[in-house]
Amino acid sequence: MLLAALLASASLQLSSDGTGQAEVRLCFDNPTPAIRYELQVTAQGPAGRSQSRQSGIADRPCPVQNRLNLPAETRVKARLRWWVDGVEQEERVEWVEL
Repeated sequence: MLLAALLASASLQLSSDGTGQAEVRLCFDNPTPAIRYELQVTAQGPAGRSQSRQSGIADRPCPVQNRLNLPAETRVKARLRWWVDGVEQEERVEWVEL
């Protein structure tokens, strides 16, 4: 169990291409079913507020790759909580403004 926690790492990327699109990408080095994750994405802007949540196990290197089409001046926050063998790891948070 301890070895799995030492070998596990998560990469959360939230980026904007400047045209009203954002991309959320979650990847794990050494994916394994021992890794469980919960990703919450919140967008707030002129059109209001929206929130989505995805959860699962790391059964492949990049289990989340999403594109978001949003109006300009929208602020997007991605928050990752993840566990290795039931032990919670350091939370990751990313922000981007379109």
